Amino acid sequence: MKIKYLLLTLVLVMAFAFAGCSEKISNSDGSKSFSEDTEETSDSTEEEATSDESQTDSESSTGVAAPDGSTMDMTETAYTSIEGFDQTAAPKAGDTIITFDVEGFGEIKAKLFPEVAPYGVKNFVNLANEGYYDGLTFHRVISDFMIQGGDPEGTGMGGESIWKTPFYNEICDQACVIRGSLCYAKSQADPSIGSQFFITQLAKVTEDDLTSYEQQGVTLTDEQKKIYLKNGGAPWLQGGYTVFGQVYEGMDLVDKISKVETDESDKPTTDVIMKSVKVSTFAEE
Repeated sequence: MKIKYLLLTLVLVMAFAFAGCSEKISNSDGSKSFSEDTEETSDSTEEEATSDESQTDSESSTGVAAPDGSTMDMTETAYTSIEGFDQTAAPKAGDTIITFDVEGFGEIKAKLFPEVAPYGVKNFVNLANEGYYDGLTFHRVISDFMIQGGDPEGTGMGGESIWKTPFYNEICDQACVIRGSLCYAKSQADPSIGSQFFITQLAKVTEDDLTSYEQQGVTLTDEQKKIYLKNGGAPWLQGGYTVFGQVYEGMDLVDKISKVETDESDKPTTDVIMKSVKVSTFAEE
């Protein structure tokens, strides 16, 4: 399975050098360890999506004010560690949640992590509240990896943040690219995050998989290994992508979407449309 992912990564990197997740695998400490375009990276996801947004740090550290009046003043990737953070815990009253109403499939619900990715959450919430994502597609789908959307062009080359400029990764040791994680797509450039995102779908990770990834340069803590073995996901992307939410309802629909027929560029042959993407506050029943 690891060979499959490495080959897919290579093909994707070449094919979607600017798509959104085209990546170099990153270690937990944020350092680049090896080029593994893992398709999974949805790398290509935003590489394409943000290729036209890859600016210099000085250009990217500024931008227009968001609809809520906020500004983006990041100057580098942000690293945090949050003890006690439970990524898969059920949402509680007051948590901000997102509901994706996917045409022909149903509703996928995810809770957001403002404590992990304050800029990423603010960006997604503002875009959703503007109706930015309504009517867009999951334009890139790779079974046993992820489904990617958020590009108004539907090509992997479009999209922008609420600040009209790309922003940096927000990496947390305890937030992993597990099955159901909501992550931003990006290119190898940093900053390059705009509006594209992906939902990780791979269900199973084995000890052999982890050993193979480590031999190729991926660095994982013992706790991260436990998390991936329990939850599945894409450990080779750990430390390289912003995890800003987690699906808590509707993963069966993500699985169904991941199985739709696609063309040679991983684009569904029949559009998978997000009729609406709505923000709300979770209320316990």
